[in-house]
Amino acid sequence: MTVVRQIAISGTGGRVRAALLEKGRLREWRTEHESSEVMAGEIFLGRVADVKPGIQSAFVDIGTDKNAYLYVDDTLPRDGAGAQTSKQAINERIHVGEKILVQVSKEGSELKAPKLTMRISVQGRFLVFLPKEEGISISRKISDREKRQNLEQTLVPLLEKGEGIIIRTEAAEADARQLIDELDYLRESWQETQQQAAGMKGPGRVSRTGAWLESVLREFLSRGVDEVIVEHAAIHQQVKAFMTVFASDRLQVLRWYQGKQPIFEQLGVEAAVERTLQRQVFLKSGGHLVIDRTEAMTVIDVNTGSFTGGGGQQREQAVTATNLEAAEEIAHQLRLRDIGGIILIDFIDMKEQANKEKLLSVFKRELTRDDVPTTVLGMTALGLVEMTRKRVRPSLSERMTEPCVACGGHGRVWSTDEIYHRLQNEIAALKSRQDAEAVLVQLPTRLYHSLTERKEHEGCEWIESVYKLHDPWLRPDEYRIVYVGNDTEAKRLYER
Repeated sequence: MTVVRQIAISGTGGRVRAALLEKGRLREWRTEHESSEVMAGEIFLGRVADVKPGIQSAFVDIGTDKNAYLYVDDTLPRDGAGAQTSKQAINERIHVGEKILVQVSKEGSELKAPKLTMRISVQGRFLVFLPKEEGISISRKISDREKRQNLEQTLVPLLEKGEGIIIRTEAAEADARQLIDELDYLRESWQETQQQAAGMKGPGRVSRTGAWLESVLREFLSRGVDEVIVEHAAIHQQVKAFMTVFASDRLQVLRWYQGKQPIFEQLGVEAAVERTLQRQVFLKSGGHLVIDRTEAMTVIDVNTGSFTGGGGQQREQAVTATNLEAAEEIAHQLRLRDIGGIILIDFIDMKEQANKEKLLSVFKRELTRDDVPTTVLGMTALGLVEMTRKRVRPSLSERMTEPCVACGGHGRVWSTDEIYHRLQNEIAALKSRQDAEAVLVQLPTRLYHSLTERKEHEGCEWIESVYKLHDPWLRPDEYRIVYVGNDTEAKRLYER
């Protein structure tokens, strides 16, 4: 069988990462967030820090560096969801100091706080379980009246008082047993969440084992895949358990990867992620894109690059060809980099209106491959294409890098967590291949201190075999592995 769409998952370095590839090319990249990051769908125990009746909103401490935002429409009336309470003010629904269970409906950014809701939902493949809202809603895409009635007759009797569900489009092809099993699983997940929250003393993430991995699997599997390949036996068992509930009909595509080379290195994913964070993207035609992010928008410039041909029709054809190639690549980069908000694209100037219309047509077609909603507003008189892409999570750059202190925050470098895990993975791979006992490595200031602190507080075993040299002249996201071999020689070089 030819593998067209593939999910690759790894647990190397103590965190789970997942990649969606199409024909061997990286399309989407997910990394299990560190404790300081907040992702959509996560549930937190929060404490109301401030209530602002003037803007009908509240700010909630969820145990992170930044308070999150809760609007009145996303709260639950104190005495139910009846019409008589629908116009309650925010200060009639929640009070300062009150503990509330909330879910992240929209991830924050460096400039914006995460958005919360008290209307919690537990996502499944066929169903969305609503533990705090009564009622049943069926996807409009299920148009067959008999199927709609059968779904209601199967599920409504199973709902307890105060519960509700949303029936997804995929449920139309599921049998009754699958739907009942999924509802039971979602209800149990919610009960586990409540138990976790009840045992918490202060604000923070309500963790449920494997919740992140489950969420990513559901999202990627919904696209249709030919193979799910998983590195590490424990992660493979987790994936198998989730797929048994949510995608039992696809268990035959699940495979345990046991190769010597790390899976993401084997598939070229690590290199692809590094290229994704670069400012320039080169096109096969010789042209290139320049992608710049500002506080207000993302600006993309298309350049002909190596093209130096003549004028007239020859130039028009070459420019049009470059623009069409750029349109496909930009759609891919927006999806891969998770770029959201306002986007302005400066394509190379074309003279003929037919070519401009063709460019917009191709661009819109390529954007339809993206599950995230986009809107192309057209081309301005200056030849700039204006568009928006819904922001569903922080961009890849925001998730994996941080402002560079050395250049006053104008540039970005790999985050400390990201460079820490990269070093860990590289050392593990080198030691495995060379059957080495120890490693000598030169580290920049922030990474040197990070490894020292982690060793003291977390007792990371892999750091025990690493001899660290502090080199303040290295870039913040740079390190050098000086020696890999036996412990005696590594120690001698370290003490020299």
